[in-house]
Amino acid sequence: MIKKFHIRIKEWRIILGICIIFSLRSLGMFIIFPVFSTYGIYLKDSTIFLVGLAMGAYGFFQAIFQIPYGWLSDKIGRKFSIILGLVFFLIGSLICLNSNSIFGMLLGRSLQGSGAISSVCMALLSDVISKENRIKAMGCLGISFCISFVLSVVLSPIMVRMFGLHFLFLITCLCSVVCILVAFYAIPYFKIKNSNLCVKTECKNILNVLKNPNLFKLNLSNFFLHFILILYFIVVPIQLSFYRYVLDFSWIIYLVSIVVSFFIVFPLIKYIQNNSFRKNFIFSLMIFLVISDIFSFFFRYYIFLFFLNLQIFFIAFSFFEITLPILVSKNSPKNYKGTSMAVYSISQFLGSSIGGILGGFFLHYFNSNILFLFKFIVVVFWFLINILCF
Repeated sequence: MIKKFHIRIKEWRIILGICIIFSLRSLGMFIIFPVFSTYGIYLKDSTIFLVGLAMGAYGFFQAIFQIPYGWLSDKIGRKFSIILGLVFFLIGSLICLNSNSIFGMLLGRSLQGSGAISSVCMALLSDVISKENRIKAMGCLGISFCISFVLSVVLSPIMVRMFGLHFLFLITCLCSVVCILVAFYAIPYFKIKNSNLCVKTECKNILNVLKNPNLFKLNLSNFFLHFILILYFIVVPIQLSFYRYVLDFSWIIYLVSIVVSFFIVFPLIKYIQNNSFRKNFIFSLMIFLVISDIFSFFFRYYIFLFFLNLQIFFIAFSFFEITLPILVSKNSPKNYKGTSMAVYSISQFLGSSIGGILGGFFLHYFNSNILFLFKFIVVVFWFLINILCF
């Protein structure tokens, strides 16, 4: 009994440590998004194109370095890979903090993005957390990610107005130092088996991960999940503008919707034991999502339907955010869990970036009605993909 208690304490220490690292690093990624396009143009040698390039550099390098970090963690250990990524994130933050040029910002943001440890963190949780706590661990990771996003959107404009743009990078520097200390003390070190390196064999194994049909289906679902997440955060502020009396409390709406969804999803997942029930539940959830989006599209001026649609989406998002990494871990080839999680993370970043690009395109060149229609079409397409994937 005492031994079990100590194991649980150890597991929750690891979960808490990973969530702190994940959330603080996500905060560093999101915190400049709401303000950089406005304030970045005043930097030396700045142009609109270079400002956009500096904003996108983080996600671009995250996508490039996910597989190298995942593979490295499979070969030399998760802890070393996480600390290495955090060091690069810290160096990039320091460069941004001390730079008054857009080119310095571009270099700093690129180095921040090169610390691509999302996949390593998820692989570590799959390695060391027991099955009974794994769902809770992934859920906590999803909550920390969403809260970081909401806090970034709310706090960054206030901080920039009070202290200036560079203050945001001081925060990311402090977050990086805290994350490195947490990684040293909260993350255990354990030996990696079968770490013999053969370039030809390793390339073949990585290719097998990419071609694995089960992993491909899960990665495709992850892509659409985050594609639609970004579209929702483009569409929701437009919808909130219809109800001016709640616009100033948008962050509360996001936060409540996210927290409520996790309280609903956690008990549901515990009862999903077999594949058939999982398929039926996913199918039902997607039907509700499509129906709610139909009502949202045709009756979007009704505030009750707006809140209902938002809540249903976050329930679906929370469910997939928790279950998809677990399914990826189960379907990963032996000794290539980190690599599989890396490909999974790449699909997430690609979904977010392409969703943002296309959402911005439709909003800029057309109008909000076309953007609403585009979101609805993507949700229906995601529904069809889920029927095929699961």
